[in-house]
Amino acid sequence: MDITHVQSSLVAPLGGAESYVLALATEQVRRGADVEIVTGWTDRRTVERAQGAGIRVRSVRVRRPYRPDQHGGGAAAKVAFHALDLIGAVSPVPPVLDAQKTGRVVHVHRFQGLGAQVLRARHAPVVHTVHDYCLVDTTSTTIRDGREPDDLGDVQRLRARAIWSAARRATVLVFPSERTLARHRALGMPSDGVDQRVLPHGWPAPAPAAPPMTPSVRPRFVFLGKLQAAKGVTLLLQAWELLGVDAELVIAGDGPERSAVERAAATGRVIYAGWLDGDAKAALIASATALVFPSLWPETFGLVIAESLLSGRPVIATPQAAGSFVRDGENGIVTTGANPESLAGALRCLALDPALRDRLARGAADSALALDFATHVDRVAAVYADAREIFARRR
Repeated sequence: MDITHVQSSLVAPLGGAESYVLALATEQVRRGADVEIVTGWTDRRTVERAQGAGIRVRSVRVRRPYRPDQHGGGAAAKVAFHALDLIGAVSPVPPVLDAQKTGRVVHVHRFQGLGAQVLRARHAPVVHTVHDYCLVDTTSTTIRDGREPDDLGDVQRLRARAIWSAARRATVLVFPSERTLARHRALGMPSDGVDQRVLPHGWPAPAPAAPPMTPSVRPRFVFLGKLQAAKGVTLLLQAWELLGVDAELVIAGDGPERSAVERAAATGRVIYAGWLDGDAKAALIASATALVFPSLWPETFGLVIAESLLSGRPVIATPQAAGSFVRDGENGIVTTGANPESLAGALRCLALDPALRDRLARGAADSALALDFATHVDRVAAVYADAREIFARRR
């Protein structure tokens, strides 16, 4: 099978969607597929990593006023970015996609910067995995002032219509959870016009050879991810101040809230480990009492949750972050709300109850079966087969 993955940016350090694309493409190559990734931004380290797995990486010129690993340089640049994204919704398909030979499957993951027209390639079936909420919201989170409003306003509706005019021409839209699909529909995405289905993500099990990190004599809680308010790192720092028990918090990641984390680390209240990947990341998770995932937006998957459960480590999550994976009292704790008091209470409960920690760890290991990556890739292949049939009927 010939497969083209479309990911608008592929720049280290990789986020969840980028990591998923590389993991999926790597397994598809291992199974004998001819796979390439088309992207607007990448770096030598990531290209070499992909090539080492047998994946071609092809860069295309994009309309974007700033690099994806920057924060936009102010309001004007951000307005320009979203305006260019709308222009992309009605502009010609990038030649690298339009010229694909018949029979190739195009799998779109993120189209921002490339333009939504990549969802309407003319000569191949297009499967679009919806990793966030960009089809209905420019911020990709649908959060406003810490809330999940039922209506994002007239401007967002106009933008969503322009994007949807292209997105509905994909062959199949894939959502990683029922909640993600329901949220899109609640915010105005039509339920007809394109095949829409839910396909839960899987994730590769960590390599058993990952060197263990030095264990802590105290309960160790770990946060891994982008250091930004939407991911709950500020909430976590506030909760940690309220904890009042002897425990350790390790924060790993990078982002706009890094300075706040570094200030907390300078006082000795937390440990800041920087951005971790690969074996170092796996080793930190393996050393944890629990992962803390206090995201404030309705996460579509939560890759770090999967990594934690696959390592047999329970998860403390907000209701917005928990999704379908974190089950309160079985493999983790779901807080009663996204506030410092509720999060501190969950941390305190686990820190003080060794029996609860053991029970949740066993539940985490048991729930890892649902994340089997080989099964997930089989299901993706079945979606590709369906997309080919649908595309053939349309021609």
